[in-house]
Amino acid sequence: MAPILALYPGQGSQKQGMAIDLYHASHAVRVLFELAGDIVGRNLYTLLSEGSEEELTAHAQTAITLASRSANIRLKELGGEIEEHSGFSLGELAAYASAGIFDDATLFAIVQRRTALMDEMSRKARHMLGELGMAAVIGLDYEAVTQLLEVLNLQGLYAANDNAPNQVVISGLSDSIARAKSIFLEKGAKRFIPLKVSGPFHTPFMEEATKPFRTFLDSCVMNDPRGLVISSVDGKPITNVSEACEHLSQQLARPVRWTAVMQRIKTTWDADIAEVGFGTVLGGLCKNNGIQSSCL
Repeated sequence: MAPILALYPGQGSQKQGMAIDLYHASHAVRVLFELAGDIVGRNLYTLLSEGSEEELTAHAQTAITLASRSANIRLKELGGEIEEHSGFSLGELAAYASAGIFDDATLFAIVQRRTALMDEMSRKARHMLGELGMAAVIGLDYEAVTQLLEVLNLQGLYAANDNAPNQVVISGLSDSIARAKSIFLEKGAKRFIPLKVSGPFHTPFMEEATKPFRTFLDSCVMNDPRGLVISSVDGKPITNVSEACEHLSQQLARPVRWTAVMQRIKTTWDADIAEVGFGTVLGGLCKNNGIQSSCL
C-alpha cells in the first residue's frame, strides 16, 4: 500500500453508530474502547451504539477521538502505512497520539481536561454576555472576513476556522452574528449559514483556559513525534514535545488555520490522503482547497 497522509476530523462529526463496525472488526479497537471507558468513567460502546444526540454532543470530544483512533488502528491492521498526520481542531489530539507523542491513556485524559476547560469557558461567556453561536461564511476568504470584522467592530465576534479560500467560520455572540449576516452578504458572501455548535471555540473567549491546559499538558508523559505532524494552528510541523504542548494549549483560543495545512499538503504531498475517523468533512475541504490527491 502507498504511504498515507492521515487527516483526523474535529468536533461536530459525531453520530450514533460511529466506530461500532471497527469495534466488532478488531480486538485492538475493543481494547481501546475499554481503556478509554475506564478513563472517562463510561461505557463507550453503549454511548456510541445507543446514545442520544444530546448524550453524544455532551461527550463529543471523547466520542470523536475514540472513532479516530479506532480508525487509525484498523487502517494499520489492514496494511496502511501512515507517514504524516494532521488533525482539525480536536482532531489534532488524535494526530499526536497516532504519531506517538503520547499514549492512548494520556490522550483520553487530555481530552477530558480539554472538554472540562472548554465547557467552563463557554458557561462563563454565556453568563456574562448571553447566547453564543457560530456561522459559516461562504464565498469570502479569511483575510476578507477578518478585515470586515475589524471594520464592523461587533461585540464578541471573531474568525474561528479558516477552512478553505471560500469558507470561514465566525464565532461569538449570537446577537452579533445575526447583525453581521446582512453585511457579509452585501460585501460578497454567497451564503451565511448558522451552525449548531454553540461554544466560542478558537476565539479569545477561551484564552483563560490556555494556561491551566498548558500546565496539565506539561504534567503528561510525551515523546517527540514519529513521522511528520502538521499543526492546525499554523500549518507547520511539530518537531518536539515543547512545540506540541504550546500548539495544543494555544489552539484553544486561536483560529484553526486549515487552509495553511492544506497549502502545505498541496505543495509537499502527492500520495493518498485518508480521512481517519467518522465522516467526510475533511475530504470535502481537500477538494475546496484544490487538493487532487485521492481521499480514501
